[in-house]
Amino acid sequence: MPVVLGQVVSRTGTNPGGCDNERGARLAVDELNAAGGLLGQPVELVVADDRTSPAHAVKAFAEVVQAPVAGVVGTSFSNASLAIIPAAETVRVPYVSTGAADSQVDPVRPFAFMTPPTASAVAEQLLRYCRAHGLAKVALVGDENSVFARTGLGKHLDLAPGHGVEWTHIERFPMGTTEFAALFERVRGSGAQAVMAWVTGPPAVELVRQRPRDLPLLMSHGNSDRRFLDLAGPAAEGVVAAASLGVVARDLPESPVRDAAVALANAFEARHGYAPSLYTVDGYTAVKLLAAAVAAAGSADPSQVRDALEAVEVITPQGEYRYTATDHHGLTARHVAVTVVDGGRFVPTPWCRDELTATRQTRETPQ
Repeated sequence: MPVVLGQVVSRTGTNPGGCDNERGARLAVDELNAAGGLLGQPVELVVADDRTSPAHAVKAFAEVVQAPVAGVVGTSFSNASLAIIPAAETVRVPYVSTGAADSQVDPVRPFAFMTPPTASAVAEQLLRYCRAHGLAKVALVGDENSVFARTGLGKHLDLAPGHGVEWTHIERFPMGTTEFAALFERVRGSGAQAVMAWVTGPPAVELVRQRPRDLPLLMSHGNSDRRFLDLAGPAAEGVVAAASLGVVARDLPESPVRDAAVALANAFEARHGYAPSLYTVDGYTAVKLLAAAVAAAGSADPSQVRDALEAVEVITPQGEYRYTATDHHGLTARHVAVTVVDGGRFVPTPWCRDELTATRQTRETPQ
C-alpha cells in the first residue's frame, strides 16, 4: 500500500500560484520515491482543483480525503484554505496549508498548519526595512476582499507605531480592481514617501504598471513569483517585495537552509526551465514536512502524523521548521527576505543581505 498524500490546489481560476504549488509538491514526492519512499512504500500524491473558490475547495478536500491519506497539502488561496480547515478538523486529517493568512493557525487548531511566513512576520520585516531607509510617512493600500491582504493590512496597522512609521493614506479596494491612477493621486496628496501594498494577481500587475516611477513601492510576499515578473515586465524593476528564502536561494549565505534551497532550485529549473517561486517552495516544503512527520511517527495514520508534526524539526528551502503544540506556523521574521526586482529577478536588497549575514553569524556564535 502506498503512503498517500492529498493536495488541494488552484489549477484553474485567478490564483496565480496554483501550478507552481503543485509542481513543487510533485517534485518533493518524486524525490521521496527516488530515495525509497516512506515506511518502505512508494508515496502517491492525489490532487484536486479548488478552482480558486472556497466552495469548490471544500469539495476538493472531500475528494482527496476519500483515499486513506496521511495528510493534505493545502491550497495557496487563503480564502479557500480557511474554508477547508473546519472540514480537516472534522475528519481529523493534518492539513498543511500553503496559504498565508495568519487566521489559519491563530488561534491554533489541532489539525491545521501552514508553511508560508505569517503576515505578522512579513509586516515586521517590511517595517524594519522602512525604518532602516528613513521611510517614516507611507501610504498603505490593499485588497479588501482577500483574507490574506486584510490580515497583512491589519498587521501593518498594529505594528507600525513600534517602527516609527506613520500611515499618511490608507485605502482598501475591491478584488479585481485594475485602475489605480486616482489612488496614486490620493497617495501623492498625502505626502507619502512610499506605498506599501498587499494585493496579488492581476490587480498587483496593474498597480505596478501604473505606479509613478519616483514613488517607491513595497509589496507583500504574495507576488514573488515568475508569473508576476513576466506580466509586469520592465515596470516591476525597482519594486521592493518580501519573499521566502527559497526564492533567493543562491543569494543566501552558506547554511543548511541555503543548501536545501539551492538543491530545490537546481532540480526545479532542470525540470521546468525557470526558477522556483514562493508557491513552488511552499508546495515542496509542505510535502517534506508531512513526510518527516510520517517517518517520525512510523505510521501513515493521520492522528499519529499530526502528533509528529508538533515534534519534528525540519530544514527546508524555506527555513528551519519547529512546530509545537502552540505554534503551527513555525517561521519568524528572520525567514523573510526583503528583495528588489533587478534585471527581471528578485534579489536581496543590500539591507537584507546584511540582515541574513548577521542572522547567520548570531546563530553560529557559541552561547
